[in-house]
Amino acid sequence: FLCACRPLPFTFEFLVFKCNYLFMKQLTSCLLLLYVLYLPTLAQQTSTVYAIKNVTVIPMNREVALLDQTVLIDKGVITQIGNAQDVKIGKSVTVVDGRGKYLMPGLFDMHAHFFYEQGDNINTCKEELQMMLANGLTTVRIECGDPVYLDAREKVKNQEWIGPQLYVVSPQFVGAWPWPGKVFAAVCDTPEKAEAAVKRYKAEGYDEIKITFMVKREVYDAIIKTAKKEGMKVTGHVGPQVKLPAALAARQQIEHMDEFIDMLLPDSSYNYGQSVSDMNIWRKNAWATVPCLDDNKIPALAKMVKDAGIYVTPTNFFFFSSFGEGRTDEQYKQRPDYQYIPSNIKTERWNIKERYWKNPPPEESRKKYVYLRKKMTFELWKAGVPLMAGSDSPEWFLAQGFSIHDELETFVQAGISPFSALQTATVNTAAYLGVSERKGTIEKGKQADLLLLDKNPLEDIRNTRSISGLWIGGKYYNQKGIEKMLEAAKILGR
Repeated sequence: FLCACRPLPFTFEFLVFKCNYLFMKQLTSCLLLLYVLYLPTLAQQTSTVYAIKNVTVIPMNREVALLDQTVLIDKGVITQIGNAQDVKIGKSVTVVDGRGKYLMPGLFDMHAHFFYEQGDNINTCKEELQMMLANGLTTVRIECGDPVYLDAREKVKNQEWIGPQLYVVSPQFVGAWPWPGKVFAAVCDTPEKAEAAVKRYKAEGYDEIKITFMVKREVYDAIIKTAKKEGMKVTGHVGPQVKLPAALAARQQIEHMDEFIDMLLPDSSYNYGQSVSDMNIWRKNAWATVPCLDDNKIPALAKMVKDAGIYVTPTNFFFFSSFGEGRTDEQYKQRPDYQYIPSNIKTERWNIKERYWKNPPPEESRKKYVYLRKKMTFELWKAGVPLMAGSDSPEWFLAQGFSIHDELETFVQAGISPFSALQTATVNTAAYLGVSERKGTIEKGKQADLLLLDKNPLEDIRNTRSISGLWIGGKYYNQKGIEKMLEAAKILGR
């Protein structure tokens, strides 16, 4: 029929050819558009060899910034580092332009939790892990155990989930459990119960033993003795029934600088030998001791800790922002992590804030408390005590990943250099975990857990937030990939 229509100057075959041509042209355009839009994701999933060119490397094995470097990564391992003009890049390599940017090791958070412990105990670990990684955390220690977290650790290890490598401590050892709801603890009021619990948690696969509240001295001693036999480290709080000298003698890894401030009391009988450590921070009677605390005792305290050979995680930002300095409601709401806190947990948080701040301790006592914690942190560092960065998030209005950068700032505010502050989240933490041969620095043969920053953190510690790319598990996430992870985590705040 078409051929019979003389006005048409082409055959039926030509028309078919033309239609096919137009169809293929449109299809090619669509495929090209999809390729451009999804190239970052595809590259992250399929490429195993990367070259970061013309980047400034902050290796963290010494205080230096190496200019104009090229770093080669193959299957998640750093294979070569050198001057850009000297390093040859082969074929089938994904090249990332690092010009004007800074490469540093991924960050550790040595004191984090999941939202699962709070509110209605909803498992959102998958989204929380993406939020952690998007903020530069490539290694995280979860400071309260649960089987849900062991499962999350395995899913990350098997690359079923995106996130930092997890170390999971045991459910916390307590003398009693005074809170309603699900129990994330081993309630041990006898040495025998403590011994059995340590052995059980070792068999279940936890990485360390965690101690928190109201633990009696004889129970504490049983935990330490059994953990030593089982080859497990002990971390956590130091309570008033144990006291700091006993914890130092046991070489426990201490969180929050618990009982440190109590060593500054005029004598051991003052206010029953208790100041604002541990849960006493909620007691007005404990705050009454703060004006009497003697900061001249801090150097001797630092020497005691140094001689014990332990690591300390201050978690200062949590204490400053929640109890010492405080924040207005609007300041809390304007924090970038506020939108990631589940709505039911926000309600709980506002109630907790109201409970403390409706009748807070005197301002002068709070100021001295902040000053003393900063001075203790500085003197510990000066004495050579290895400090570790830990956020204690998600407590109050903090969320994981975001708050580690606030914690790093507190080290600098205490008088520590930006380089030394970075060590608390890289070199020191890797040494404590026994993974220095794989993590914590940028060197040939090390695991490529890396952050690409737009600004130099050695000049301003706040620049650790300027993440434009990261590598973990042999995969690269560019800015769009990072934004995608944060977008996925926003479901938490709904």
